[in-house]
Amino acid sequence: MSAPLLTAMPAPMPTPAGTPGDLQPLRELPLPASVAYWPQTVGWVILLALLVLAALVVAWFAWRRYQKQRYRRLALAELAQIAARMGDAAQRATALADLAGLLKRTALAVLPRERVAALSGDAWLAFLQKTHGFDAQSGALLMLASYGPEARRAAVSVTDAQRLVESAREWIAHHHVEV
Repeated sequence: MSAPLLTAMPAPMPTPAGTPGDLQPLRELPLPASVAYWPQTVGWVILLALLVLAALVVAWFAWRRYQKQRYRRLALAELAQIAARMGDAAQRATALADLAGLLKRTALAVLPRERVAALSGDAWLAFLQKTHGFDAQSGALLMLASYGPEARRAAVSVTDAQRLVESAREWIAHHHVEV
């Protein structure tokens, strides 16, 4: 093995004062003024104002839609409480009657009383079908829940009751009415 070669670096050559290698006469360059963050032209200001206005309009419409859908959120929350009672055979009859009332109150929340309050029986089922496809089997259960004797309502199976709850949930969440 051979030892690495070490070479000494040559010492820098001294330069006489005033020669081009002297750094003393150099000065700091002045920095340009910082660029302002605010747009300099009117076009950008107008565009920014339009974007802010558009965002406010979208937020306002979203808020109005949220407020208009409040009745649905409340109805779905009440439906969840009714659905929890469907599992108990002792409470099933009253829960089914409450479900029928909930659907009627939900419709009354969005439509004029004159159009909805008088609906019953087949006319009520036709309304539910027209506004969001309430199926016939759930409709028959709803008629039993609305008008049937308590003994027959209590005899409804848990699966049938849950099917009615799902149909009601679907109707509450997605019904469309023309005002």
